[in-house]
Amino acid sequence: MTPEARLAAYIDAFNRSDYDALCDFYAPDVRLVIGNGTQLVGREAIVAFYRPIKQQTQRTITVRQCFHDGQVLAAELESEFLALTDLPEFAAGPMRRGDRRYLNSLVFYDFAGLHYTRIRAAVLKRAYRPVA
Repeated sequence: MTPEARLAAYIDAFNRSDYDALCDFYAPDVRLVIGNGTQLVGREAIVAFYRPIKQQTQRTITVRQCFHDGQVLAAELESEFLALTDLPEFAAGPMRRGDRRYLNSLVFYDFAGLHYTRIRAAVLKRAYRPVA
């Protein structure tokens, strides 16, 4: 599987909230730094972080572009968060049910073999669209 195809499969598993499949993409001691600077270490920490978020929002990620050098894959990702309930304390800002937040991110995926060993994300753009 090419690094680009592996990223597509990884994003598909994320969009489906298939946590078992997601863990297969991570090295056991994977390090993830998300766009706000939060650092997560290990497969279980990543799943524990995203599981409650994905219960409150429907997050859909689209790969806009990606390329790699054999050890690191760089990708521009577009994310849409749809609030499934009122979220007055949501990390990116309060949301009401039906509100949407959009992020464009630049993400670097270090990989060894079939596993991501380090993932670093930086937010390029944020947009908020409240329900009408």
